Amino acid sequence: MIWDDGIAGPHRAFAGSTERRIGVLAGPGTGKTSYGLMRRVVRLLSEGVPGERILLLSFTRTAAHDLRRKVAALGVEGADDVRATTLHSYCFSLLQRDAVLAITGRTPRPLMNHEADLMLRDLEGDFDNIFKRRDLLEAFEAGWARGKKDHPGLAVGSTDKAFEAQVIQWLIHHHAMLIGEVVPLAYDYLRHNPLADDLQAFDHVIVDEYQDLNFLEQHLLNLLAESGSTALCVAGDDDQSIYGFRHANPIGIQQFWERADVESHVINVCGRCPRRILSMANSLISHAMGRDKPALDCLHADTDGDVAIVQWPELDDEIEGVVAAIVSDVQNERRQPGDILVLTGRHKIGEAIRKALTSLDVAAHSFFTEEAVRTPDAQRALALLWLAVKDDSVSLRVILGYGDQNARAPAYQKLMEYCRSSGITERKALEAARAGSKLPVNCRAFLDQYNHALGFIEKLPLDDLPLLVDSLFPGNVEAVSDLRALALKAVEVATSPRELLNALITGITQVDVPPSPEYVRIMSLHKSKGLTSPVVYVVGMVDGIVPTLPTPDRATEAQIAAAVEEQRRLLYVAITRASSQLVLTYSSKMELGLAMSLRVQVMKSKIRKVGDIKAAPTIASRYLRELGTGALHPSAGPDWLDSYLVGS
Repeated sequence: MIWDDGIAGPHRAFAGSTERRIGVLAGPGTGKTSYGLMRRVVRLLSEGVPGERILLLSFTRTAAHDLRRKVAALGVEGADDVRATTLHSYCFSLLQRDAVLAITGRTPRPLMNHEADLMLRDLEGDFDNIFKRRDLLEAFEAGWARGKKDHPGLAVGSTDKAFEAQVIQWLIHHHAMLIGEVVPLAYDYLRHNPLADDLQAFDHVIVDEYQDLNFLEQHLLNLLAESGSTALCVAGDDDQSIYGFRHANPIGIQQFWERADVESHVINVCGRCPRRILSMANSLISHAMGRDKPALDCLHADTDGDVAIVQWPELDDEIEGVVAAIVSDVQNERRQPGDILVLTGRHKIGEAIRKALTSLDVAAHSFFTEEAVRTPDAQRALALLWLAVKDDSVSLRVILGYGDQNARAPAYQKLMEYCRSSGITERKALEAARAGSKLPVNCRAFLDQYNHALGFIEKLPLDDLPLLVDSLFPGNVEAVSDLRALALKAVEVATSPRELLNALITGITQVDVPPSPEYVRIMSLHKSKGLTSPVVYVVGMVDGIVPTLPTPDRATEAQIAAAVEEQRRLLYVAITRASSQLVLTYSSKMELGLAMSLRVQVMKSKIRKVGDIKAAPTIASRYLRELGTGALHPSAGPDWLDSYLVGS
């Protein structure tokens, strides 16, 4: 491949630039990755830069997977050696090295979400309820991102300091690490070791989706490129910054682009979305506060695209209508399942759509965060496999808390305090209790769980992986069905229980969404970042879901306003995934209990009792009014479905 074959304008300019600092502002569908970053990689390789001297980074695993796929397809010598990954994965691999482990003194065993919740319940102190503790944890994981003037990694208030001390104590005691700690620890290692080979490892650092990084992550990239001989090229779009819950720094891309030492480029032509869809997206994002950017131009202005905005009587009708439309398209061979992307802000809605589609023989798969271990039974089953493979304090904690709503946190606090003061692990304490020793804490419930787990583990057929999967994840237990599916896939390549465990953890925590699958993809709006699909459904367009906002008792007015701005950007991302057809759907009312569980905002003054059910009118998403003249007037669900099926 000749690097500049078929490209011109800003794509060619930044792909061919020899400047040491390059910034690219590029909106959705502008080809910055395929026609810009990839061509830059081709040029560097063709000019003799060794592949292993090029670091290609993106923020999400989906985007990193896409980068790896595109690099592999380049067909250029050295492409296989290019390191294409996420910044988090790069930092985690750095921390796994023996020398780095010795310096940091930490164990790179990341916690999954349910394990982190156990840690939060175990903390002693006035940190309020689990929701407040999660807020504190998010702030801690972001390092210095919460306050840009704070010293990196240091707590800022008395509550933060007490919380940080307890979190670190728990993690060290359990030989574990927070996922959000990985980058700060790697940064701390690199900052204090200026002679480390890692700081001289790359000649070129190329970063996609720069706007999704937080302040610390952006500083780490500057550190990697601090050497005058290392070139740093970053591309992104502040209009697509959607990771505020990870403390993303959206203005970072603008600040980098405006630096005096940076060669700046702008790409403003969208080649993905047809005219009407792009018009809606442009109108939506134009309502962002303080935004001063031109609208994206449409490369396919002669193609309208298909758009529908549909209101249904109730959520069940909405789900059934979306499923009926998809099934009709697939069965009549107007669309392949892989052409269809369903986005929703609630796992419960997505799961209902997936089950309905699969029951009608339409292949569908969902990609919600750590979905496979969302049930206590699945969490326990994974912990049993972990303990069967190796001694793992976190998995033992999962076992000991099983079956109790608060995971027996008060009792575990006492056991943990005793073990710390005695210099032993919880497992050794329980083994001593099993042997007849009296402990100064009541361990009856823990012993019951521990004995049951040991008895189960002793019977596991560790030398027969298919039987091991059947034992841990029975086919007739719905609660472990997602884990079973991952395990059956892993058994095809795993040769030992440890490899099976590693494959499961990767499958749970590092889900790669395929760009061209053979099934309908169902996921959150966040997860869709980096994808393109001919057909996109956005389901649940009501206030409380789109946008999802923090409750007033947990956030300030400024935080709520910031969330409104970010959720607009999130919908902008979702809409611009569509290359042909876009359908936005919402329901006019919900059963009150269901609305509360989904955190949907309702018109309280108009709640009516119908039989034994309280029907609560919903509020159509405020963003529907911002879609401009490109959007059609909303249709009534049943009428739209009838006309859609006939018209199709």
